[in-house]
Amino acid sequence: MDGLIEKEEKPKLAEEAIISAYLKSQNIHSQEELSKWMQAENMDKDALLARATRHYKWFKTCERRFKSQAATQFLKMKAKLDKISYSLVWLADEALANEIFIRLKEGETTIDEATLMSTNPPAGLKIGRIGPITIKELPDALAEILRVSQPEQIWPPIKVADGWAIIKCEKLWPAVFNKEEKVNIILEIGERWMYEELHKS
Repeated sequence: MDGLIEKEEKPKLAEEAIISAYLKSQNIHSQEELSKWMQAENMDKDALLARATRHYKWFKTCERRFKSQAATQFLKMKAKLDKISYSLVWLADEALANEIFIRLKEGETTIDEATLMSTNPPAGLKIGRIGPITIKELPDALAEILRVSQPEQIWPPIKVADGWAIIKCEKLWPAVFNKEEKVNIILEIGERWMYEELHKS
């Protein structure tokens, strides 16, 4: 990264603005979070400014190089950038899973009540209400189901590991090509560029 940004001019923004933009990119939004993070990183104010300045120069380099590609890349990725919230119930017994699915469809029980019946889900499988989360963060099989779901749609039990999952799509937030999304896409393209530069023979 240092090699790719060495020709970038010194930032014209105030130091506070540079640091604020960097902390936002790291999802640090309070003084308490900042203090804990700086302590964990063994970082003082000067080191924070140096890191923030480096990040700013990197973004400006990527923006100058890739901003014209951002909209096209967004359209290619939009289906994976949509956010969704969903609920997942996991049951070891197929007959019970089918019974609970019917009760959910008939309104005789709620998804939260059904979640309480989940028994020892496989390691790594999240149950209950999940999200909002981007489609690209989900396992492929689950992403495919939710991508074609309508809000409030409940899917019949699906075989997962040694049991059965009932999935309910709760809500969908279509991705919007706003300033924040543009920044994220430009940085993603930049990451790929840096990777390619590192692996050039």
